[in-house]
Amino acid sequence: MTRDPHVEDAPDSALPALLVQPPWKGGTKGPPAVLGLKAPREPTVVRWAPGRREKWLQAPYEYSQKRMPEDTDWDELAAFFAGDRALELWKPREWRSRSRFEHLYMGLVMQAPRELGEKLLADERYWDAFADFSVGADRGAVARHEMAAYPPALHQAKKKKWSVYALEPFLDHAVAQAMIKDFDGRGSDEAQDAWYDLHGVDAVRLTIPDALRKPGPKRERAEAALRSVARRHGHDVLVEAAGYYGDEAVQAVSRLRTDPLDLYPDPLPELPQGWDPERLPRILLRLRRQALPPAATRNLLTMLAISERQKPYAGVPLVTAPLDPESLAEFAWALYEADRHPKLWASPGVQYALAEWGDDTTADRLAPIVARWSRAYVWESGGQSALRLFSRLGTDRALRHLDRLANKATDQKWIGRFARDALKRAAEQRGLTQEQLADRLVPDLGLDADGSLTLDYGPRRFVVGFDEEIRPFVTEAESGKPRKTLPKPGAKDDDALASAAYKRFTDLRKEARTVAAEQVKRLEAAMVAGRTWTAEEFAALFVAHPLMRHIARRLVWSAGTDAFRVAEDGTLADVRDDAFELPGDARVALPHPLVLGEGALRDWAAIFADYEILQPFPQLGRPVHALAEDERGSDRLSRFEGGSVHFGGILGLTSRGWTLGEKETGGFRRQVMLMTPDERHLMVTFEPGIRVFDPEEYAEQRIERVMLLTGRYSGKPLAFGDLDPVTASEILTDLHRLTG
Repeated sequence: MTRDPHVEDAPDSALPALLVQPPWKGGTKGPPAVLGLKAPREPTVVRWAPGRREKWLQAPYEYSQKRMPEDTDWDELAAFFAGDRALELWKPREWRSRSRFEHLYMGLVMQAPRELGEKLLADERYWDAFADFSVGADRGAVARHEMAAYPPALHQAKKKKWSVYALEPFLDHAVAQAMIKDFDGRGSDEAQDAWYDLHGVDAVRLTIPDALRKPGPKRERAEAALRSVARRHGHDVLVEAAGYYGDEAVQAVSRLRTDPLDLYPDPLPELPQGWDPERLPRILLRLRRQALPPAATRNLLTMLAISERQKPYAGVPLVTAPLDPESLAEFAWALYEADRHPKLWASPGVQYALAEWGDDTTADRLAPIVARWSRAYVWESGGQSALRLFSRLGTDRALRHLDRLANKATDQKWIGRFARDALKRAAEQRGLTQEQLADRLVPDLGLDADGSLTLDYGPRRFVVGFDEEIRPFVTEAESGKPRKTLPKPGAKDDDALASAAYKRFTDLRKEARTVAAEQVKRLEAAMVAGRTWTAEEFAALFVAHPLMRHIARRLVWSAGTDAFRVAEDGTLADVRDDAFELPGDARVALPHPLVLGEGALRDWAAIFADYEILQPFPQLGRPVHALAEDERGSDRLSRFEGGSVHFGGILGLTSRGWTLGEKETGGFRRQVMLMTPDERHLMVTFEPGIRVFDPEEYAEQRIERVMLLTGRYSGKPLAFGDLDPVTASEILTDLHRLTG
């Protein structure tokens, strides 16, 4: 622990009591009481919370289930299930057959005369199928038939983990056992909590024997359930329920550790190697004049060591209020660097510390590490939990990292998807779309208002500008003379100023390259999708933004039928180079060449040539294509089918928004797909397929089919003529590029 002579150890009186005297220093815990109680075997009771039954009657129809026609011959359908033919529908793996089985079964249960539904529910041949039905089917059956649906609902709970939702209205010993079996005490026990809340003391009474049995996993789950009840309703509920078993049970329940602070292992684990308080940064108190003493730091480390993956020891959140946030963040990062967990990306306590104590600097450090994690590492180590830090911070800086991870992380299946979900939540919280949020996350890189940066070497100064690819270039401030690059500091320069300026330029070049590539790609996609901005958004996000203005002035923009450009001084000009006034209610777009039209396209190309303006991506010089007349009514593009292409061309499509299909048998990928802006699904299949581990094995691929489907998961064909002309042109351009 690095010592600062100006920062002394804080006295115990200035520290949270838990850091001075944690519960485990209060003496040895006595052995747990073991009473060997027997729970009463009483008839099953059915209770309903207000409005619950009415809600459950609609549960099967809230998702995919549809009602059967009211004129269905229910007797004939009941006879069908009474025989053996119905079972044939459930046996095949084909989902449509199983879906039809569930549809018929639930129709008989939910709509037929009650006695027919009850007879079907009693047929044990179908209980395994019932256990696998869609969400809501079990609750609908229970709501309509109550005790008649109890046996298959109980069977479902025994067969499938965490399937106790439908047992909520029932109270007996078997249901209590089901609730205890799946109780994990980690905040995911909504169904069990609802059951205890509904049945109160009676439910607790059926749980107490297992909470006072021999130590083991079942007792731990029962104790966790009782702690959950005590947390919501008070300890007296447990004492009242224990009275059923006598005074000894009341005393034993009174000694149960229902205070979360008393939940720690005995004996306590040794601190991991590297978690030495003397080698970690000191944690300061809020005024930064005093620090945690080593003993208190060790107690905090012990709390982190006994924390679980998503549930810290209860004392951890209670001790941080008087501690300095910046020093906590530094402590968490040093702990992460010293941590060496054999399986996880960080020990559970370290994961918590980074997520809850980390700051923007922590996010800057962690983001590039997370971006490099492979899918296998993330899967094995639970790496997606690292994204909690960025979501919890919610700052523009943290969200920029999420945006980059969503698009650039090596592992797109977990890290990319979790990052996109986190960005979606962040956008909703700000009342924005995801695209609008991305607009607002573009960094200004510390540039001046005019989009330049002046670097001071002392006797010399240099101005940094940007070209059409947002690559920085340098000119001498006084003479305006261009330089090939920024010179290294010389003997006559101010050491401190010049060194800082040179490093600033090096960092800027790297940052600008990354940001520019992302923004150019995003704007090109916006042009293809026909995205628009309000006049106010356009002015703030493009014209006034120090970095984006360099891209904006190299493109043609439009407001309705009027096209314009952004001049170098930030004013707007039309195709005649006259001043253009953007209406306050205008919607601004990046027009595709097909939208501009041939005449306007020629005029704008001439203007850009006169001013020697190079575009960051093809807009005015973009190739355009149209569907042939016979292709407009077809769901296939046969002109591209049957041709031979190199696998590299297929892989190259992924840089333009296409995605490769899932890996198939033998490790091959045989499809590449594109989702259009309006969620149409273009699929190209090829043979023999690209082998994941050795693409060169079959370098040449044959295009089998080029198909258009109605949606991401739909197999319904769609005519190519239903696409808008811009989307069709872009697809044809990609396919021409692929097939040469």
